[in-house]
Amino acid sequence: MWECEYGREPLDYRLLWLRFLRRIWILPIAVLAGTVLVGGIYYYSRTAARGGRTYQAESVFYIDFAENAQGETYDYYNYFTWGEVIHTDFFMDHVYEEMKDQCSREELISYITATVDSDVRYLYVRCDTHDPELSVRLASVMETIVPQFAKTRKEIASIEVVKKGNTAADSSKIRLGNACALGACLGLAAAVFAILTVLILDTGVYLPATIERRYHMVCLGTPFLPEFAPNWKLYLKDAAKVALVFLDEEIPAGYSQHAETDGPEFMEDQKIMICGNPVEHAEELEKIRNCDCAVLCLKAGRRNQEAFQRLLEQLGRQKIPVTAAILISADRKLLSAYYRSRL
Repeated sequence: MWECEYGREPLDYRLLWLRFLRRIWILPIAVLAGTVLVGGIYYYSRTAARGGRTYQAESVFYIDFAENAQGETYDYYNYFTWGEVIHTDFFMDHVYEEMKDQCSREELISYITATVDSDVRYLYVRCDTHDPELSVRLASVMETIVPQFAKTRKEIASIEVVKKGNTAADSSKIRLGNACALGACLGLAAAVFAILTVLILDTGVYLPATIERRYHMVCLGTPFLPEFAPNWKLYLKDAAKVALVFLDEEIPAGYSQHAETDGPEFMEDQKIMICGNPVEHAEELEKIRNCDCAVLCLKAGRRNQEAFQRLLEQLGRQKIPVTAAILISADRKLLSAYYRSRL
């Protein structure tokens, strides 16, 4: 009875690399797909999902803080304080009165931000909208209102504008190039991983030697290999009639499944009986028994290992010895590259 140990087969890196090269055309497609997908999602999330690009007009104010009774300057208007104060009714009521023809109060609150850096005397008011003209107009309104705030607070002596927001720059911060590069890398990595996974898990037979290593039987090679004829003569020289058992291949042109035929010239006076898979067609068993030997024909590259195992098991149960195997429909270019020879 045959035995199979393909689960312990060493990985043939040369064959893996050659088969990988045949699928290398997938890589640029995967890179393009990753670029479009990730870049598109990123661009949509930064623009369309947020209403489009944003434009920022920035005004800078100088704050002259007053002194308390001890002669100390008030300096507790920090980043957090201005972030809250700028959205109070004092500012929003005035801004809304000027801008109600274009914006709602809730939109104005989302458009306007105020912050200070290390020097709390400089206040930065930024107006971010989806229209550069609207941002500039909103900044202009803020430049008239913010100085008035000093009159309502004892902590502030005065506020003056040191830089007007006359222009609105694109503040969307869309790093589309970085997103596309990331998408390209992810697409490439995913494609390489997927290809290698498929190739490594593929149990199809591509080399004659694989049949010998996996199924522990003689493989005569494939018909176009130069060693095929000498191997046939050595192992089948005493057989007057040879049964070629095709596992999953259509009957070759010029042969009949129901009659004996003459083989190629190197087979001399031998007769060939073409037989189908006896697992699926039990009547083929008698035809195989009436021959001097049985040669199994396995098609290269197919995931037919289970069917081949079943065929071997059935022939073993029927006590029909298998003399050798032939790898048919093998890839000539692949074998030529693998063996580094012209076939």
